[in-house]
Amino acid sequence: MNPQKGLLYYGFTPIADPVAIQLWQKNLCEALNLKGRILISPTGINGTVGGDIDDLRKYVKYTKKYPGFKKIGFKWSQGTGNEFPKLYVAVKKELVAFDNPDASTFAQNKFMS
Repeated sequence: MNPQKGLLYYGFTPIADPVAIQLWQKNLCEALNLKGRILISPTGINGTVGGDIDDLRKYVKYTKKYPGFKKIGFKWSQGTGNEFPKLYVAVKKELVAFDNPDASTFAQNKFMS
């Protein structure tokens, strides 16, 4: 059995169809036996997933094929394979909850340009 690891990442990028990305990410993770939490919004993606290191490498490879995700910096962490009891992939209104609508607009303009 290969070592277990974790991946942490986020990417601010316009996503025209978050539901389609949700379905793609869910199917990809299930096919690779990955568990964790992935949030998708019209402004980007944020995730923490864990599993077999070879499966995680495949996940990075396939995820970076989406044009907006090419520049995501994936950060590796130690893992045991038991950090996440299940896979959770959800569409949210925004990745980062801002109480101030002007702050949300500022963040989108700053990080998505």
